[in-house]
Amino acid sequence: MRWYLDASVALYAILPVDEPRVHAWLDAVGSRGDQVLSSTLLELELTRTLRREGLNPARARAVLKRLDLVSINDGVLRVAASIETPVKSLDAIHLATCSLLGAGVTLVTHDAKMAAAAASLGIDALDPLAPR
Repeated sequence: MRWYLDASVALYAILPVDEPRVHAWLDAVGSRGDQVLSSTLLELELTRTLRREGLNPARARAVLKRLDLVSINDGVLRVAASIETPVKSLDAIHLATCSLLGAGVTLVTHDAKMAAAAASLGIDALDPLAPR
């Protein structure tokens, strides 16, 4: 399988909340050999959040080393601008990147608005933090 990780889940793996369900999910998909992707935007978001919280930005490496990062280019920005569902700009970039990866990619998000926007674009979504 192929997964697209957004910041709403990645942050749970690096901030002091240290959510074990995120680590368990990352371990499970890694052990199956699934591909986990994200935008290079994620690196910026994680680094900026860690700096804002007074934490070492190197903490982001724990998650980033497990991902294949996709660069932001003009095509991604054009698709992001064309998304009609009301979402924030950074979320639109994530959604555009995910959609450009083609069929068979599931968005991994803990953000209900992102999941709804993904559904409007025909993208499946998973929340590994959802109650079971």
